[in-house]
Amino acid sequence: MTSSEQSTREVNSYESLFGYGHLRAHYLGSDMTTGSLHVTQFVRTEHLAILRDNLLIDRAILSHGSNTLLQRQITPVSRQCLWELQSGIMLRVLENITGLHNLLPDTHCKQTRLLLPPDTTGLHQWHTPDTRLDVALVVVIQLDNGNAQLCTNAQSLDTTSTGNASLQVSYWQHHPATTREVHS
Repeated sequence: MTSSEQSTREVNSYESLFGYGHLRAHYLGSDMTTGSLHVTQFVRTEHLAILRDNLLIDRAILSHGSNTLLQRQITPVSRQCLWELQSGIMLRVLENITGLHNLLPDTHCKQTRLLLPPDTTGLHQWHTPDTRLDVALVVVIQLDNGNAQLCTNAQSLDTTSTGNASLQVSYWQHHPATTREVHS
């Protein structure tokens, strides 16, 4: 079966790319006091190769940052990956693991990108004043083994290894306006 046929089969007979049950069973209520948590088997092992291959096919698109016109051209498996990472199920699992509340997905992929050597992890900014959004969580998924690093601060993100290829995904939290900002 060719890679294209495998990709089509997986999309047509939908199976989740991520091990939600495994994540809940092993990481629920984890200690995030250091700002970092290593998660094994974040990506289901049976889907890792096809996910990696498709994300690498889409590397030019996923390396540009937020560009909706380019993102329309990504492969079905890459689209499924982004959809799952932005889904309510994934948000609830990540909230239960980290103890963070009210996470919002990076639906425009402003800080979601594919990292290839010599790229390093990092964010353009942790706070966006015009939208009152703060990056609360960054997940760096290692595409060579399916493990992930969950980071809640710049220091833990800066020390995260990216391996051969990684997908960096950000999750936001709304930063409420202060009383002074509301009445101005």
